[in-house]
Amino acid sequence: MLRLIKRAPHKYLLALLDWVSINTAFLLALAYGADSQLHSPAAVWDAYRPEILFCALYGAVVVLIFRHYDLYKINVFLSLADHVVRIGNGIFAAVLGLTLFSFIKNAQVIIVSRFAPFSFILISFSLLVFTRIVLFRSLFLFLTKHDLYRRRALILGGRTTGRMMAATVRLKNPYGLRVAGFLDDELAPGTRVFEQLRVLGRLDEVQDVVHRHRIDEILVCLDEVAPQRLLDVLDWCGQTTATVKIASPLYEVVAERLSTERYGNIPVVGFSAAKPTRLHKLCKRTLDVTLATAGLILLAPVMMLIAIAIKLDSPGPVLFRQIRMGKDGRPFHFYKFRSMVTGSDDDDTRKRAMLQFMRGRSHNNGHNGMTKIVNEARITRVGRFIRKTSLDELPQLFNVIKGDMSLVGPRPCLPYEWENYEDWHKKRLSVTPGCTGVWQVSGRSLVGFDDMVILDLYYIQNASLLLDLPLILKTIPVMLFGKGAK
Repeated sequence: MLRLIKRAPHKYLLALLDWVSINTAFLLALAYGADSQLHSPAAVWDAYRPEILFCALYGAVVVLIFRHYDLYKINVFLSLADHVVRIGNGIFAAVLGLTLFSFIKNAQVIIVSRFAPFSFILISFSLLVFTRIVLFRSLFLFLTKHDLYRRRALILGGRTTGRMMAATVRLKNPYGLRVAGFLDDELAPGTRVFEQLRVLGRLDEVQDVVHRHRIDEILVCLDEVAPQRLLDVLDWCGQTTATVKIASPLYEVVAERLSTERYGNIPVVGFSAAKPTRLHKLCKRTLDVTLATAGLILLAPVMMLIAIAIKLDSPGPVLFRQIRMGKDGRPFHFYKFRSMVTGSDDDDTRKRAMLQFMRGRSHNNGHNGMTKIVNEARITRVGRFIRKTSLDELPQLFNVIKGDMSLVGPRPCLPYEWENYEDWHKKRLSVTPGCTGVWQVSGRSLVGFDDMVILDLYYIQNASLLLDLPLILKTIPVMLFGKGAK
């Protein structure tokens, strides 16, 4: 519930406007596209009541599709050309889904009347461009320009990034933000940071300052901050009622790999909560068991062929079983198809390289640019293919059904890696590990260790099924084209 409250109110209003526009377009498409004899709302309602009720539900799905196309990010809905293109992409995806569903359910209004979906595309696109750009965007800019709609912001960090953020929001502000001041541990309260904006207190006073100054949005702009300190600050921010966004350099990898909002030229990364809610855990477990069971049934022939190929290619078992560390560092048996010669799990050279890889972070402030540690000489011929396509990971569907793993989440680590983790690294396994995740679809072996941890923390801090489903879909092309895999 708190997550809903924390989103800016104009985004809920825009989503409601989209839902109304989609349903209006659908009604008009039925009236003027499906049946030329129906020209009154009552006649359309009588003729297509089930379809109209379905559209009311599908309108909510379209809002989620629009969310996927970033149409609720402020830098998008304040733009023009980018805004129009994304509206077109969103409508195309929505119509594609609607048409597919109609064929499956044999909905005659779509199948028989091909003019109805064509009318829907034209009407919905015109209507959405009008409501979003001509009405909503213009009204939003007018209200923010004349200070009639404003949200109070608090900037954490009074150094370079904090001052840049203050300058962006203060001098070029179509976002409706008014900065109340700064929090900083190294500057004394009352110190002037930018124009007349001053330090209001220390970082650990954030909850009190948010309450006292009725802050709507916290902008975390801490430079050269230790990762553990930043996570502590985010925990404090997460306990307030304010929206939290991160612009600290430590989270730059998220903006580099994923689409994020922007204030001016500064990317800001969303933060919902430090841990997933109980409802999210229940929904996620249901989705895991359902999809993993279906996946094992559908992929059984493929898994059988892989098993035969492994057996014929090199001596040893088909499955590779290894102890991995799960949620909160609990060990479990992890399954994969064997892709390397037997005995490779005791490779001391790989262990040393992995530890150097992990420790290399301290010399580069989190941007080590190193790759995944792989001993190429030990990979078998079949192993090279199934690793490149990630087919070696399919047996982990058994781990998902057992509850050791989830479909989406941070990758489980080896025991010696866990022992060498710093405290802030261990937070990446504060949730159930997964088969795929933000790290896997954003570069896998091309992402360094610290960046991988930050991407995992971003996933945990914004965990939702709306984040999981796109990640599952994005994993498919990553597997097919072997992007970033070794």
